[in-house]
Amino acid sequence: MDKRMTFNLTASRRISLLQLNDDVLELIISKLSVYQQFELMQLHSRLRSIVQVLWRTRVRNVVLQDELLVRASPGQFQAFISALSPHLEHLSCHQLDVRRLRLLSEFRLSGVTSLEWLGGAHRRGRVRFGDEDVRLLKRVFPSMRQLKLRGCQVTGKYLCELEMLKELSLGDCQFLESQHFRDIFRQLKLRKFDIMEDCDEVNCCDLVDVQLCPTLEHIKIADYHLCMESDITQQLLRLPRLHKLSIYSKNFVFDVLTRIACPRNSTAVQQIEGFCFSGLLHDYGRFFREISNLRQLRRLEIHGQSEDGQLQCLSDQILSQLSNQLPELCELRLCGYQLESPAGLLQFLMNCRQLRLLDMTRSRCIGDPFIGRCLTLLSKQNWRTQPLELWIKMSDISASIIQCPRYLISGKLLRIDTKRMNPNLDYISGVLKFSFSR
Repeated sequence: MDKRMTFNLTASRRISLLQLNDDVLELIISKLSVYQQFELMQLHSRLRSIVQVLWRTRVRNVVLQDELLVRASPGQFQAFISALSPHLEHLSCHQLDVRRLRLLSEFRLSGVTSLEWLGGAHRRGRVRFGDEDVRLLKRVFPSMRQLKLRGCQVTGKYLCELEMLKELSLGDCQFLESQHFRDIFRQLKLRKFDIMEDCDEVNCCDLVDVQLCPTLEHIKIADYHLCMESDITQQLLRLPRLHKLSIYSKNFVFDVLTRIACPRNSTAVQQIEGFCFSGLLHDYGRFFREISNLRQLRRLEIHGQSEDGQLQCLSDQILSQLSNQLPELCELRLCGYQLESPAGLLQFLMNCRQLRLLDMTRSRCIGDPFIGRCLTLLSKQNWRTQPLELWIKMSDISASIIQCPRYLISGKLLRIDTKRMNPNLDYISGVLKFSFSR
């Protein structure tokens, strides 16, 4: 009798996950990976309904990795993708065994519009993504508009068959063959093309037919695609819809600038409204002389990087000369530099009548008195219709300056931003970015 009572008491004290309410269960389940959620929904109808609600509202972008699928048999993987397919829009495969992709050969995932395949370029003994897998993508993802391939053994042979494709990114694909690029540019109506990273077998001769794709709006390439025997700069600048040109440069910064900002390209130069660069330079005089040819420039963004722990220096003279040569400038960002004095920056306030944003994030040798000198200048500029935005994050201007009584009564002239820089604003070193107004 006593034994039965002890057993019943123990059983009554058992705690089940299903005793929690739906809100708590949903919170717990949301912390699991998508495949773990799929496994959980097989255990109980209530768990299934909660997972389905989560998937309907939150699952659009899914990342698949082998580590997450280690327990999945081929049949379970197919069942997982089948359950996920009604909600899936963006699929990213990181270091995934390509044999898992081939298990989907009979699937039609019409809702997926974006696919990333980031292969393991340096993993030996692994089956690599190849040309036939590109044909597989066409069958499995008939609505695919964005494709990013990295670390794949593709020659480019079948890429032109993905007729719905609008964005194509190729990185670390060292088996690409030049004869296939003509078909890619001629048959696809691409809006974005990216072949910037580690595709050393592709040179400017392979990309010379880029002009056959007049729909291109954003191109991202490496400098050696421009600075070889056959220069494709003119073809790029003539593209009628081009809005952004990003060029990764390690060794040819000045060559790229000379080719694009050359005065003989007068029509194209007039359409360049924005320029951005991040990196180390040892001849800022020449750098700014090349930029000064872009006289219609409205946005200039230069991000310096420390050298041996020291910020690179910008002299007042070169800043003053540049302010005279870029009268249309509306936004100026000089971030991460040691300035000779505030005088060079003040020249931009005097010479650029449309300047509405001055970003000095991480820059030095400005000091609190700069604010007073700005206010003195701005108070005399009757043409201004809006206050100047001044970003002083992580500079040597004290954030407490915004409590200064003089600043508090001058809100119509100057608006100071002291927030810390968002990590998303970090820039890759050595990339030149041109934007066009067309």
